[in-house]
Amino acid sequence: MIEFSMAILAGIVTAIIIAAVTKWIWPSFQDKCLYKGIRVAGTWEISEERNGKTIKAGKIHLKQKGRIITGSSTRTKTRDGKKSERHFKYHGFTCGKQITLMFEDVKGVGFDTGTYVFTVQNDGTTMLGMATFHGKAENKIVSEPRTLTKVVA
Repeated sequence: MIEFSMAILAGIVTAIIIAAVTKWIWPSFQDKCLYKGIRVAGTWEISEERNGKTIKAGKIHLKQKGRIITGSSTRTKTRDGKKSERHFKYHGFTCGKQITLMFEDVKGVGFDTGTYVFTVQNDGTTMLGMATFHGKAENKIVSEPRTLTKVVA
């Protein structure tokens, strides 16, 4: 009977060890030691061109595990320059020096979804790219340039 109890206990301990390795240890090791791509985690300032001027329209906070990127942002200005407090959530991935992010309004109202496609510059603190989304004012798909600049913490 003691051998049976020990076998059950050994099975439970083995299951716990396997779960810990597959859930926490291996993903962390893979991200920190095996992933050799670009790193974009952190806070970035969103800039866009309006009437020949560069406008800071908000901040985006990105998290990264290997190639997978998630994040959120707060947009402080609308495209026509008015104050705003819109929040977006992001998910995407890296491929080489390219970042592709899909975004959607946290409230999920209307057509408030789209994509960002950026190229990380060699300095690692600037991303240049395009935002593509449904423009309500234009009532069509709009693609506009965006620049992300790393915020020094």
